Amino acid sequence: MEILAWIEQTAPSRWVREDFYAYFILLIFHAWGMALLVGGGVAVSLRVLGVAKQTRLQRWHAIFPWMKLGAVLAIVSGIGLLAGYPAKALTNWVFALKFACLIGAAWLCGNMARVSFDKGIEPVSLVKVQAALALLLWAIGVASGKLLLYTNTMLLTTDVMFEAGGD
Repeated sequence: MEILAWIEQTAPSRWVREDFYAYFILLIFHAWGMALLVGGGVAVSLRVLGVAKQTRLQRWHAIFPWMKLGAVLAIVSGIGLLAGYPAKALTNWVFALKFACLIGAAWLCGNMARVSFDKGIEPVSLVKVQAALALLLWAIGVASGKLLLYTNTMLLTTDVMFEAGGD
C-alpha cells in the first residue's frame, strides 16, 4: 500500500485525477488502442477460422503494424490511467485477468502469424484451436476491462487509510 500511496502523490497521478481533461483524453487513446489491437486480433483469428478465406494469408500481415500501434497506444494510455488510480487497478483481481487475457491473445495471434501467415499455409486444426482460444481471450480481456469500473474495492489508498482510522 505504501508504494501505491507514493504513486498517488506523484505529479502524473495528480494530473490524471485533477485535470478536467486528462482522464478522458487517456480513456479515448486507450479505447483507440484497444480497438486497433483487439479489432486486429479478432480479424486475424476469424481469418484463421475460415472467414474471408478467399484472401491470401500473406496479405494479413498488413494488420500487424496496426495492432502494434494499438498496443503502444493502449499500453501508454493504460499506464497513465494506472498512474491516476493505482490502488483501483492493482488491488483488483479483474485487472490481472484483463492483463493476462490480452497478453495471451496477442501472443496467440503472433504465433498464428508465424505458423501460417509467414508460410502462406492454410491453418491446420491446432492453429484453428489457437484462433478460437484467442477469440475467447480477447472477449474475456475486453469484458474484464469494462468490469474494472464496477469491481474495485477501493479507488485510492486514502480510502483504506480513512477506514482504518489513519490520517
